Amino acid sequence: MFQELSEISVKKLNPEELKYLLENSKILREENTYLCDFIRILEYNGNLFIQETSDKNEILIRKMNSLESAEKFVQARLEFYDRKWDGCGCKVDYYS
Repeated sequence: MFQELSEISVKKLNPEELKYLLENSKILREENTYLCDFIRILEYNGNLFIQETSDKNEILIRKMNSLESAEKFVQARLEFYDRKWDGCGCKVDYYS
């Protein structure tokens, strides 16, 4: 499931893969976005991942290089969702 992430930046998961991932990883941070489900920092087999749900209800995972970069990524997403609540009309590019 995760081998592809060394070749691509974002992988789409199905609900069964997400269930497996959540049952077999350590959740380091979990935040409810109130717009697109939860965003999580996960540790799995010594690797760090961000798991989020897109505005198209796609379950996405991306590998992160460090906990610091993962925390910055989550914070940026949460700030985006705060602006979206205020009606900014902005969009996230979930695949970059």
